[in-house]
Amino acid sequence: MSRLPIASVILAVLVCSSVGKAQSVQVSPQNRTIELAANSSIEVTADQVTITVGYHNYGSTHDAAFAENARVATAILKAWKDAGVPEKEISTGSLNSHVTAEEDLKNMTPAERREKQFEVDQSWRVTQKFEVAAKLLDIAVNSGANDVSDPEWSLADPDAADAQAYASALEKARATAEQMAKSFGGKVGALLYASNESKPSRFTSMETVEVTGVVEKNHSARPDTKLLPQKIEKTGYVQAIFALE
Repeated sequence: MSRLPIASVILAVLVCSSVGKAQSVQVSPQNRTIELAANSSIEVTADQVTITVGYHNYGSTHDAAFAENARVATAILKAWKDAGVPEKEISTGSLNSHVTAEEDLKNMTPAERREKQFEVDQSWRVTQKFEVAAKLLDIAVNSGANDVSDPEWSLADPDAADAQAYASALEKARATAEQMAKSFGGKVGALLYASNESKPSRFTSMETVEVTGVVEKNHSARPDTKLLPQKIEKTGYVQAIFALE
């Protein structure tokens, strides 16, 4: 009997590694095989988050608006630094300064229009474990930040999740191969070949911050921010060849 046809199986849990992609498997009546492909997906709880906070303000002149923005920016960055965040962990997300659009001014009183001729907004991003990020968000708001963007959830070690996904796919491939072999009156032998087409995830080193400073709240009635982590789906694909005994 020659090699069995390729079977493509969609699975629901994920996976591990490549085993010698360059290796060749000889098929003959004495060396029967089962070849199949399997997909698997899993959900992993995010363990880190990128928060983006900013300050948006107006001014009667460009210099006045820019100076006010710089003042609050200095306060926010100093508060984060005092809380133990290294400057290298913070990045500027945006910085814009321009004349206020007429559309935004049309419903204002003449006095308001004079005070809002120019507008400036600036934002900063930091990635940390979600418990720490929530505290840093509160610190920024207490220091003057008036713009908060959606959190971006991620994994500190995405390679580990990828490995789980591919290992699961390989396990599912073996289970399917065993069912196929049984239908032919045989049984599955050793794994002869396995590969995946996924590129390795890039791991970015991140310094974990322990928040050591606390900024007094401007609004004592406001409760502390609590961030609830999202699930991240990881998908693995594997092609495998098993011996058929």
